[in-house]
Amino acid sequence: MRPRTPRVVLGAASIAQAAVSFVSFGLPAIGPQLRHEFGLSLAELGAVLTAYLLGSGLALIAAGIAVDRVGARVATFAGTAVTTAGLVAAALAGSGIQLFAGLLLAGAGAAVVPVAGAAALFRLYPATRRAWALGVRQTAVPLGGTVSAAALPALEALGGVRLALLVAAGLAGLTGAALAVVLGPERRPAVRGERALRSILRAEGMQRLLVVAFCYVLVLQALVSFSVPAVRAAGFSSFWASATYVAVNVAAMVSRIVWGRVADRASGSRRVRTLAETGAVAAIGALLFTVALHAGAEAVLAAAFAFGFGALGWNAILYVSAGERAPAELAGRSFAVAATVVFVVSGLCTPPLGALAAYAGWNAFWVATAALAGAGALVAAHS
Repeated sequence: MRPRTPRVVLGAASIAQAAVSFVSFGLPAIGPQLRHEFGLSLAELGAVLTAYLLGSGLALIAAGIAVDRVGARVATFAGTAVTTAGLVAAALAGSGIQLFAGLLLAGAGAAVVPVAGAAALFRLYPATRRAWALGVRQTAVPLGGTVSAAALPALEALGGVRLALLVAAGLAGLTGAALAVVLGPERRPAVRGERALRSILRAEGMQRLLVVAFCYVLVLQALVSFSVPAVRAAGFSSFWASATYVAVNVAAMVSRIVWGRVADRASGSRRVRTLAETGAVAAIGALLFTVALHAGAEAVLAAAFAFGFGALGWNAILYVSAGERAPAELAGRSFAVAATVVFVVSGLCTPPLGALAAYAGWNAFWVATAALAGAGALVAAHS
């Protein structure tokens, strides 16, 4: 079979990633319907809405091992089968526990998609274009979430929760299988998991890079989860709150490509500097957003875009940096280690962040996020 071109692989990886995000970021759009259908409490609903992400976060390192040992094609076919089965089980669930289990299983299978896609892009793109390519792939995350926010409620209105989840299963199965077909059937040298993980964690600058991921993901979650409540609390209408959320997502899509281009300059040697710059922009954006909440709606939108341009633009650069610090045969697992920090912290940090906002107030909350972004930028500059 003739090798696929880099752009074909990039396109397939991006579409498959959008399908993953269609579920992980789209389920909150039908949260009230899920609660009614399965008789869930608010706490149980929260567990259901994070089950897919939790499953992915717990399975990312295992997915990296699978990709590195048996090859991206086999691992992607297997992961896609698990995802599809999990979503079908969720669609047919008769209780909240069964729904949670199905989504958890689906998320675990879906963990292969970002790892396999990133590993393929590492092989196909040189250092001078690698961050751009991964930035394009990461743009599919907010894009898939934006599409699903409109599509899932429409599907639910047409045929209930079951139809929405079955369509999601079909999308995951088709796009995952297409990605598996596009990916090469290569095998990678087997490396013992324990030794490989130790090698990754001991790579120069890797531990500092994971600290940066920790700081930046807190800022990202703060903006994504609490920008709308903050805008509403400042006295703006639901329209302007929704417009703010759209501005944040548009900033995410644009910034991941732009920052990727910047990080690829100087033959790919500009990664660390660019990663620090995203944090600096996020810190400034957080302060501007704090001030804008006391000004007009137009100022809020502009500040939200600036904030999002820094706070949501670092993912691809961090993942590329993680992959490049490890030995070439461990790129998939190195990406998975960094992604695990991002996914797990994302899943755990929202309640504490909400408690901070409730206790300290919105002004102190956004100033704290600016401090976190600045701290991450300082650590990144020395990575």
